[in-house]
Parts: sequence; C-alpha cells; structure tokens
Amino acid sequence: MLPPHIKNRYSDHPQTIMRPVHLRLSEEIIQHLEETAQMHGFNRIQGLIRLYIRQGLDRDNSNYTLAHDTLFIEKLRKKGVSQSIIDEALNDVNQKCDLG
Repeated sequence: MLPPHIKNRYSDHPQTIMRPVHLRLSEEIIQHLEETAQMHGFNRIQGLIRLYIRQGLDRDNSNYTLAHDTLFIEKLRKKGVSQSIIDEALNDVNQKCDLG
C-alpha cells in the first residue's frame, strides 16, 4: 500500500498521492457530468466526480461513532480496559468531533 502522503520537494506541505480508478459510464452520464462540471466551474469532470464521491462518503459517515463499534469495544474489554475508561474516552472523542 502506498503511504498517504509524500514529501513535496517544492514546498514543506505533504502531497496527497492520487491513484487512478477506471469507471465505465454511459455517454449520457458523461455528457451530463460535463454540463454540470461547466456550470460549477470545473475544467474537467474528474474534479466534479471527486467532489460527489467525497460528499457521499461524508454524508454516509457523518453518523458514525465509536460507541456503535461493538467489536472494537469488546476487544478493549477483553484487553482489560474498564467500562468507565471506555465511556470517558468515547465522551472525549465525541466532544472533540462536535467542536470540529
């Protein structure tokens, strides 16, 4: 697996690695994407597709919370972590997520 960031030799900011993904889309969908991309100021449809994917992922994951991850919590319990520490950690994480 590729590392998520590589050093950019021209600046101190890390550069995100982009990997190609190939999709088969109908001509109708491509035409609609091209028109929509132009309306929203994108030069190419790739930027619009990335935006749609990101928005969908953000929407699907917005309700995720570690409190519902029972497998993770059970593993912590088996390792000897007390329920009070688990509850405290979940509260801390939820407070930080609510601020961000």
